[in-house]
Amino acid sequence: MQKLKTFQILIKGIVQGVGFRPFIYKIATKYHLKGYVLNNNQGVKLCIQGEEKNLQSFLKSLKNSPNSARIDSITQKELKTSPNFHSFEIKKSLEHSFKSAIIPADIAMCKKCKKELFNPKNRRYGYPFISCIDCGGRYSLIASLPYDRDKTAMTDFKMCKACQKEYENPASRRFHSEINCCPNCGPKLFFTRDFSPQKLPDSQITPFLNTLKNPLESAILALKNGEILAIKGVGGYALICDARNKEAIKNLRKRKNRPKKPFALMCKDTNTAKQFATLNAKEIEVLNSPIAPILLSQAKNSRLPLELIAPNLSTLGIILPYAPLHHLLFAHLDFPLIFTSANLSGEPLVKDYYQICEKLQHICDGILLYNRDIFNPIDDSLVRVIHQKTQVLRRARGYLCDVTLPIKHHKRYSSFITLGAQQKSTFTFHFRDKTLLSPHLGDLDNIESFENFKKTLKLFSARYTTKIHTFGLDMHPNYHQRHLVQPQDKTILIQHHFAHLLSNIAENSLKEEVLGIIFDGTGYGIDGNIWGGEFLQWNPNNPLSFKQLWHFQPFYLLGGESAIKDTRKLAIEAIFIAFKNDYCQIKLPFITSLQKDYGDNILETLHHLHQRQNQPLCQSVGRLFDIIATLCGVIEKTSYEGEAGMILESLAKYALQNKKTPKTYTFKCQDSIIFWEIMIQEIYRDLQNNLDKEQIALNFHFTLVKIIQTLTQNQQNIALSGGCFQNLILTTLTLKLLKNKSVFLNYEIPCNDGGISFGQAYFMQLLENNHYNNSL
Repeated sequence: MQKLKTFQILIKGIVQGVGFRPFIYKIATKYHLKGYVLNNNQGVKLCIQGEEKNLQSFLKSLKNSPNSARIDSITQKELKTSPNFHSFEIKKSLEHSFKSAIIPADIAMCKKCKKELFNPKNRRYGYPFISCIDCGGRYSLIASLPYDRDKTAMTDFKMCKACQKEYENPASRRFHSEINCCPNCGPKLFFTRDFSPQKLPDSQITPFLNTLKNPLESAILALKNGEILAIKGVGGYALICDARNKEAIKNLRKRKNRPKKPFALMCKDTNTAKQFATLNAKEIEVLNSPIAPILLSQAKNSRLPLELIAPNLSTLGIILPYAPLHHLLFAHLDFPLIFTSANLSGEPLVKDYYQICEKLQHICDGILLYNRDIFNPIDDSLVRVIHQKTQVLRRARGYLCDVTLPIKHHKRYSSFITLGAQQKSTFTFHFRDKTLLSPHLGDLDNIESFENFKKTLKLFSARYTTKIHTFGLDMHPNYHQRHLVQPQDKTILIQHHFAHLLSNIAENSLKEEVLGIIFDGTGYGIDGNIWGGEFLQWNPNNPLSFKQLWHFQPFYLLGGESAIKDTRKLAIEAIFIAFKNDYCQIKLPFITSLQKDYGDNILETLHHLHQRQNQPLCQSVGRLFDIIATLCGVIEKTSYEGEAGMILESLAKYALQNKKTPKTYTFKCQDSIIFWEIMIQEIYRDLQNNLDKEQIALNFHFTLVKIIQTLTQNQQNIALSGGCFQNLILTTLTLKLLKNKSVFLNYEIPCNDGGISFGQAYFMQLLENNHYNNSL
């Protein structure tokens, strides 16, 4: 008999909440090894004893870990003295002085659970909270680490004998599944029309509600009758209604004060989705993935009222059922559902019944809820497919917080937090060898959103018992995140568009000189003006700075920030620049509308502001999209961010579908400025000649791409970032014209402001790396 060896092993990565300990148990017993495995605050620790050949076979088998798991590192040491183990067991988790385990993501219901859900012979038949080690809530349920049942929202639900038996059975798919439950011991479903706000968590509120006996059937009947419901999902409540019912959708828009922003469409399955959207194999794969995001796809002509679902757009957001409750609804519905977050415009996602009552009772007609709490609200992720790759536009449910910065970690590095941007806010939390990107937290323009941002930041700090006093901030002096910094804290300011560029450089691990093309709506420039049309050179030999090679011709925001909402003020400024004192001769519908709203003297008033030259200066491509859309008469006031760009993108897409050939408008590049006033003159001439708007939109996109092509002739490595590159036409045309160059996109990290904190974190790491190298 060979001599037994004993090893202590620590495995770090995504190894909690993904069935990793049961996996370890199975392969350990397969190779006749003894010892134990447990979760700790760093990952999974095991002590394993057996013959050398069996130990080696065990280590090789780690490569076949569960699909949702990811091993980042394995450290092992042989123990010269240890007790003789008589079995292999899963032990209770240990707490340590510091925590670094990765928080697992919420995962869509797996195929095996779905099969059980609809099997009348299964004890979980029709149970809305079925799950196993391969699926279910994780991030949304966790109170603290390590990931054990008593540290989740399941702590109040004691497993029945049958569930406990599964939990302890190594052969079960629910072996050590921390959220295991069934109809006898788990959460219950309720339907109510009672809007009596009591500030209690959902786990305690249901005894005080007037609820109906058959909650699922009641909700289904309400939907068939054209009602709007609030339904509690994995990460918060959603508002749903019949997507065929025009009156229901109109009511939802009116009640929610969401006049034009598109709604997502939840479809029963991909076959149903293909009736309403053009889907390729990759897009179908994304929809059916464990992340289960909203997919931005090409809309088809159908019987759906698309003019109400996604007004003026050629795209449609599609999502498939990802929670058991969704699947149970669609088992009785033969129509798709409008599926939108339950919140007021600009406010965070609602996660509790009492918030529905306080804020949304005038919107919904009934509430379908359950008595398990959501600790951490999280939105649905939003993605699209470009060149057969998934591009994340909103990183939220289904995505891990764990991200990678491409610089080797040094022990001397301090911990820091970067606080991102005001719009599409996220923060990045860096400590020891971990970098965590928060989920999408929305826009911080109101108290509720800012409080949610602070709460999530505190949750991360508490989970990892880490107090941080070094912060990376945007240069904008009025961003609300500055209120989170104390006088004694160390702060580093990072320019907005440089952070966009660094997010791309970091994601793609670029080590060569790069020209960053950053187009977005708003960002505070180093000169105090509003940037957003930047060509920034980055050299890895001087990684903490950039050189602004080119930028778009600046213009005034007449009336300040109000011009961002009332795009007619932007368009008249463009007229002033392009036509000088001949502006009075320009006749376009938006000018008539402007005079109607503000009086006949409004042009003279705005021209006076233009001449005084004391208004905010802007060089943003995002605002240029607003200008062109307003000139074309497709928008006058924006009801949501990026509306003009999305409409022009859709018009350009129609033009390409109709085989129209783009032409380039005239532009001039001189003294680092890209001049566009001649383009405005030519667009006006096209409008006077009744050229269709689809062609003008295509020409405008093509002109932007020709500008990029012209200014990158002597560059090989190009990085595209900023919110304007969410525009599929702009991005694909750029890739086509620069096909002989190395062009890098954001994929996993959003190119919009949701990626700013990640770019800021890379700057902080570059800064510390620079200090470290200089001190050697």
